[in-house]
Amino acid sequence: SIAARLTLLYTLGAMAAVALFAGLVDWKLADNFEIEHLRFLQAKAAELEADLDDASGDPHSLLAEILKETAGTRLRQYQARVLAGSQLLGQTPGMARTLPPARFPPPAAGALTRADLRPLTASGHRWLLASLPLRSAGGPLTVQLALDVSRDDALIAEFHRALAVFFLLLVPLLVLAGRWVSARALAPLSRIARAAEAVTPARLAARIPETLSWPRELVGLVDTFNIMLARLEEAFGRLSRFSADLAHELRTPLSNLRGELEVCLARPRSAAEYRATLESGLENCRRLGALIENLLFLARAERADLALKRERFATAEAAGWVIAQHASSAAARGVRIEFRGAAEVVADPLLFRQALSNVLANAVRHAPPGSTVTVGLEPLDGGVKIYVTNRGKGIAPEHLAHIFERFYRADPARDRGGENVSQGSGLGLSIVRSILELHGGHVSIASRPSVGTTVTLYFPAATE
Repeated sequence: SIAARLTLLYTLGAMAAVALFAGLVDWKLADNFEIEHLRFLQAKAAELEADLDDASGDPHSLLAEILKETAGTRLRQYQARVLAGSQLLGQTPGMARTLPPARFPPPAAGALTRADLRPLTASGHRWLLASLPLRSAGGPLTVQLALDVSRDDALIAEFHRALAVFFLLLVPLLVLAGRWVSARALAPLSRIARAAEAVTPARLAARIPETLSWPRELVGLVDTFNIMLARLEEAFGRLSRFSADLAHELRTPLSNLRGELEVCLARPRSAAEYRATLESGLENCRRLGALIENLLFLARAERADLALKRERFATAEAAGWVIAQHASSAAARGVRIEFRGAAEVVADPLLFRQALSNVLANAVRHAPPGSTVTVGLEPLDGGVKIYVTNRGKGIAPEHLAHIFERFYRADPARDRGGENVSQGSGLGLSIVRSILELHGGHVSIASRPSVGTTVTLYFPAATE
């Protein structure tokens, strides 16, 4: 879990920081001891040299001073011996048993340094050995010094044991602290999760409150989540409306078909009456079939698996074919169709004609008698723009935002007799938008009440 990971990272990070600090303290402590040991030996060397000078170079006076200092136990216990060449002049009593002369390093060439010291462990003690050259009245002397550093080593060992106990006690405390920190850090996520659990189909309007003091890292998540909920609410509303409209669209032809059949079977009929009833039922079946085909087309378009058969063709020829298909219905309404412009486009010819046909059918249907519907073609940025304009009563502004939605009708009460189902059911412009989106284009509509309406289709240039 994230909480366990945060706890582990917090514990490891804290342990690493503490271990680094303890390592620095340990290194500094050991280094200070070594410096103090060296300083002590340097000071002792200077003191012995001064004692020898005070005794006018008499080594026996120096030896007496050494025996006097090393006879008892001191805080910094040391032992020493004086050699004249290979001849032993004197030493601390008992020194020969644990610290024979051969164990000592050669006399230092100059000032005593760390390199001139030699560590030695003997009889349960640790010693630092050094050799110093001195000059006396009888000739050169060598003083061997041995400093007992066992107490300092014991202090460092005790420090190490204390660190080990400290680390053992620190781990559970850091784990508990890490759990507390991670719980506090993840509390906003828990609140978001609870808010998400409160969202149900019956409560799609629920939102994560933005008035709370969210961490900066979660502000974007809260905003995105609320936007997603708004989209879900809108999509769920569209789906509910779509389901209701679909049920209505299916119910109307089915009710008509059932009513006609029931009336026809209520008493014996003539052959002509039976034929008229069958023809009417067939028309309703065709209407249902066309409605289902249009819904299947929209579903395939949304899944983006509709294969386009792109071709380069003259839009004027395709538009002329569409205009010819609607010429008779336009003439029956007293509407004239005017065509202008020419361009080429790379698109699916069948879908191109279907999109233009749906738009033109709507324009003719809502054009007043005696008016003109204009179909225009314009090359634009390598693509083509097609606009269809009529001089009808227009569409109210509140309907324009929904005009391309499925089953949406700006005028639900209009007569649909004899209409193509893709327009009469409110699917025509939805299909147009899907066709344009499949081609990477777009469709727009502009309308002014009592002036007219213009629908513009834009097919982009081929991206080959």
